[in-house]
Amino acid sequence: MLKVDLHIHTVHSDSPLVVADVARRARRAKVVAGICDHLSPYHKMFEAAAFDAYVADVREHGLLLGAEYCVGEEIPVDDDRLAELDYLMGGVHAVSVDGKKRFFWGTELPNDEDAFVTAYMELTLKTLAEDSLDVLAHPTYLPVPLNHRYDDVWDERRCGELWTAAAERGVAVEISGRWLVPGERQIKLALEAGVTFAVGSDAHRRAELFGVEYPRQMIERLNIPEERIFLPRRKKT
Repeated sequence: MLKVDLHIHTVHSDSPLVVADVARRARRAKVVAGICDHLSPYHKMFEAAAFDAYVADVREHGLLLGAEYCVGEEIPVDDDRLAELDYLMGGVHAVSVDGKKRFFWGTELPNDEDAFVTAYMELTLKTLAEDSLDVLAHPTYLPVPLNHRYDDVWDERRCGELWTAAAERGVAVEISGRWLVPGERQIKLALEAGVTFAVGSDAHRRAELFGVEYPRQMIERLNIPEERIFLPRRKKT
């Protein structure tokens, strides 16, 4: 199986990793690596100049060029700049419930869990229907206080809606090495729905680089064929 990691963050957003070092390590490990820094109002790359510097740095070191935007937030660069990317990843990091934005990375339990899940589904389906993205990042991830409900939340009905929408729009579903999502049952349903899969570590630290054991395990265990693995084409520079 081809070694791939399309979800690596660097100093251009919220990680201490340097692009040149990632490139050296990718060559040494024989990994097809993609830098996919956050493109959002919550990180460093929220204006054209920072984006241009990011593009130049990644291109200089020969890695695949991606970016991860926050689903539901305005992308802070124009379409011409987005067109420079080899791939665009969208991740749901927060949803609005009862007029309050609730971020996923925290320990506060939503007041109304069902309303939170409904808002999550609606936002994801709206994104798949309207946005021009290539990869849906860490899909089915739930905030820690809701993890105990994972299989109840991501049942056959919800997964059916989600994966059908992704397949119809040609959006790859990331299997996340960091967050260990989607679960095996949910990946089986995605496979049956005809989606393609992206492999990513979501690395923010050196020790996390190319940490894609879980995706590789799922691909091998479920016999996901190579043609169903998303690999972006490098754009000419």
